[in-house]
Amino acid sequence: MKLMAAARPGSTRWLIQHELRLAWRGSDKRRRVVVGAVLAALWLALHVGAYVLFRRWSGATGTLPAWTAQILGGATWLVIGVMLSGAVAGSVSALFDRGDLDMLLSSPLPARTVFMARGLGIAADAGKTLLFLLSPVVNVGVLFGYWNLLAVYLTLPSLALAVTALGMNLCLVLVRLVGARRTRSLGKILGTMVTTATFLLFQLRQIFDATTTEHLVAALTRWAAPGGPLAPDSLLWLPSQAMGGAPLPVLVMFVAGPGIFWLTVRLTHHRFLAGTQESVTGSAVRTLATPQSETICFKSALWQAVLRKEWRLIRREPVLISQTLMQLTFVVVPVVYSNVQQNADSATLMSLLGPLTVYLAASLAGSLAWITIAAEDVPELLHMAPVSLSRLRWMKALAALLPTWVLALPAVAFITTINLPSVPGLLLCLVGGTVSVVATHIWYPIQATRADLARGKPGRGAVTPIAAFVTLAWVISAFWLAEARASALSSLLAATLGSSAIWMLGRARRADERDRTVRSR
Repeated sequence: MKLMAAARPGSTRWLIQHELRLAWRGSDKRRRVVVGAVLAALWLALHVGAYVLFRRWSGATGTLPAWTAQILGGATWLVIGVMLSGAVAGSVSALFDRGDLDMLLSSPLPARTVFMARGLGIAADAGKTLLFLLSPVVNVGVLFGYWNLLAVYLTLPSLALAVTALGMNLCLVLVRLVGARRTRSLGKILGTMVTTATFLLFQLRQIFDATTTEHLVAALTRWAAPGGPLAPDSLLWLPSQAMGGAPLPVLVMFVAGPGIFWLTVRLTHHRFLAGTQESVTGSAVRTLATPQSETICFKSALWQAVLRKEWRLIRREPVLISQTLMQLTFVVVPVVYSNVQQNADSATLMSLLGPLTVYLAASLAGSLAWITIAAEDVPELLHMAPVSLSRLRWMKALAALLPTWVLALPAVAFITTINLPSVPGLLLCLVGGTVSVVATHIWYPIQATRADLARGKPGRGAVTPIAAFVTLAWVISAFWLAEARASALSSLLAATLGSSAIWMLGRARRADERDRTVRSR
């Protein structure tokens, strides 16, 4: 409490302490205890793992192998990429998601102080996970005599500040180029892309064959030779050299990181202020020509209006779709390339492409259905519409299904050229899997807003595992039908029973909605 009282009201330190106090009060006490215990156990386990690695690497010589410097250099740039993604996401969150920045800026606090405190919070958030993971390595390394690793405690915060400054500037550039609304989506998509790229980076050995891997290693060896772009004296390795404790790089990073961050906040806080105002008031100024009597044309088809409206909303929510595609990458890449590396015959590989297509289509259709059916910011308007609620929702379901089927057509066409007899079964499972996933949102309706989807998909209790089971049953059916096995009948029956169970569980919810619709009208 004395430390809290020492801060001058209105200063950066005072504002940071206020943010920490709010975060502490907003967290559940029991949750704090559980999470703290889990993190403490994990931190101790990381110390044990680091001790085992140092014992193995150091051996009797007491020195680390030469290749560890190269690993440290590559890992440092990977860390920079992850932190940059977090910094951009944090800058976007500071502008759009918190919802309190406009209130802070209308207070007597200087705008520069507000953005300095918020920027330090972004830097801390970007670097805290990496510091948690690296600190056991540093602590154990010191026990083995590697005192130079203590430089990580100086370099990592400075690196986080520099990367945060870069992320804030990138966010400002995006706001200027594409506007505040699109920047929100692009910032989150960037984080998804970095995560996916990191995953693919660790799968390179599975993706490339032995010959390609040898050529890649040879090229990297040439680049790492003296005079090459990846030579040990290259400026690219300055951050990793600072992590390793080299005096001059440590000094450069220690001065440059905070300096770049301070200059960024000082010189660009007014641009962040403009971006915040744009996010609150909106930046799109539409100039529409006055319609003439002969140019006015009304569309009478309800389904056309619903489809156009839902597809426009899907186009405005690319984040959920990109996250879905990222999750699918984690499944598709290992399965396909593991079969390629094991020299699986074409029949086996083709029998896997069908189920993968069904799984991809069902996952994408589910994400689109969250946008079109579940995410209704004003559901009362649907209840008041002069059209039945069920009919409207099936039109919304069609808006989720049509793009999914169109995107699945190339895979179906490719499988047709390889294994034509399996196509009818594939089409059955593709349509059945996607329709069952989308129908879940109609048979067991829940209400969610687009803000809820940005934080994660709300759960449905017992229906969630049943829906996952139904999707799995359709995927297994696609595999067994491609193999022409009679056991496909059992998986098709399981999918039907699962969908029936979801329909039964949602009867009370559907009756509730019908009553609300009657009262609204």
